[in-house]
Order: sequence, then structure tokens, then C-alpha cells
Amino acid sequence: MTTGMAIRVEPAALRLVEELFVIHVDAVFNVAYRVVWSRPDAEDVVQATFIKAFTRLDQLKDRDRIRPWLLQVAYREAITVIRRRRDVPVDPAEFPERRATGPGPDDVAVAADVASALGRALASLSEGERMAVVLRDVEQLPMREVATVMGIGRSAAKMRVHRGRQALRSRLEGQDLW
Repeated sequence: MTTGMAIRVEPAALRLVEELFVIHVDAVFNVAYRVVWSRPDAEDVVQATFIKAFTRLDQLKDRDRIRPWLLQVAYREAITVIRRRRDVPVDPAEFPERRATGPGPDDVAVAADVASALGRALASLSEGERMAVVLRDVEQLPMREVATVMGIGRSAAKMRVHRGRQALRSRLEGQDLW
């Protein structure tokens, strides 16, 4: 039963969210995917993130900090998805191995092997280290924004990035990737 009430949407707010979506959708998807490791779930997280952004724009005090704010929302939404799952393996060793699907030139094969090895190495990191490395090295956020997105102090963020990088190096050492 409908009451006949219409929801009034401010055109300026809608335009702002559309603009934010165009600018930040890839970064939001990357953060979501690195937490949930599932394209459909990551897409759901992206959708939920921008819905929350639209409904909570009034909570954003500093428009210059919109990217870390969006990524923090995405991170929290992705964690919520993970917590709801019970049948998905959480041990990276149980994740399906990713391989290139078709034959191609040598450089494509090498790139696929490197990406696969890096993906496995990233998946084997703790959640905190993985997110810190992704936010810092993939999304190229400044350290203070990594800390903000993860809801931790700056020195803790630096430590997680450092430990994550060290763990990646040790996991990738000795692999004949090139």
C-alpha cells in the first residue's frame, strides 16, 4: 500500500553523486573486490557504497576528502558482505587458481602469470595488510588517507603497508616470473 508520498531528490545532490560515481567507481570496485574476491559481490558493494554516499552526503564535512570517505564506505560494506558469508572459503589456499584462459603472445602469458602470482600473494596476506597495500600501492592513496579508510592510526597504516610489502616480497621471491 502506498501513501502517495513522493521522495524529493535534490538535483544538485544527484548530479554530485553521478559525478563521484564516474570519477571513483574504479577505485571503489578495486577496494571491494580485494576484500570480497567476487565480481558480483564487489559490484553489489559498489552499488551499496554509492547509495550510502547519496543518502549521507550531509555527513561529509570536507569535500576534499571525498575519495577516502567513499573508499571507507566501500571497505565497510565489503566487510559486511564477508561477515554474511559462511560457505565461502576464507583460507587463501582454498581460493580457485586463476589462469589465463586462451593462448596468446609470450608477453600476455608472462603478464597473466605475474598477475596470478601477485593475486595469490595478495590473497594470502591478512585482510589488514592486503587492504593497506591495495589502498597505498594500487589506489595510490596518501598514508593518512589509508589510515582514514581503514579506521586506524597513521603509524598502524604504515606498519601494515610495510608488513604487507615484505610478505609479498617473500611470497614472490624465488618464483620464475620473468
